[in-house]
Amino acid sequence: MSAIPIRPAEPADAPRLREIALAAYAKYVDRIGLEPGPMGADYEEAIESGEVWVAMADDVVAGYAVTRHPGDEGVLLENLAVAPDHQGRGIGRALIAQVETRATASGAAYAELFTHEAMTENRRLYARLGFEETGYLVEDGYRRVLMKKTL
Repeated sequence: MSAIPIRPAEPADAPRLREIALAAYAKYVDRIGLEPGPMGADYEEAIESGEVWVAMADDVVAGYAVTRHPGDEGVLLENLAVAPDHQGRGIGRALIAQVETRATASGAAYAELFTHEAMTENRRLYARLGFEETGYLVEDGYRRVLMKKTL
C-alpha cells in the first residue's frame, strides 16, 4: 500500500468534512439513539481554531482528524472520520499516526479521545493502536468512553 497523502485542512474543505461526518456516523444513530456529535459539528470553526488534517484518496478528501490542544501536556483527538467508500484502506490509522507525530513534535506526552460506548468497533481499533480506556462519563445524553495513549 502506498503512503496516504495527508495535509492541513483548508476552509474550502469544511463542506466535505461535514459530508464525510454525516455519511460515516449515520450508522450509529439507531445504535446510540442520538446523532453523534460530529454530525452537527462546526467544521469551519474547527479548521479556524483547531488543527485539522485531511487524508486524500482518489483525488478527494477521504477522511479527516480534528485535534485540540487543551493543555500543555496532551492532545485531544476530537473527531476522526473516513468516508464509507474509503474505509478499510488504512486512512483512519494514517490520520491517527499523523496526529501522534504532530503531538510528539509539539512536546505532548499523550493523546486522548472520547468515543461512544456503543461504537465498539472504534473502541477495538483504538485499543489495537495502543489507546487504553481510562474513564467513562455521560454528557448531553452521550455515554462516552475516555481513551488515552502515552506518546
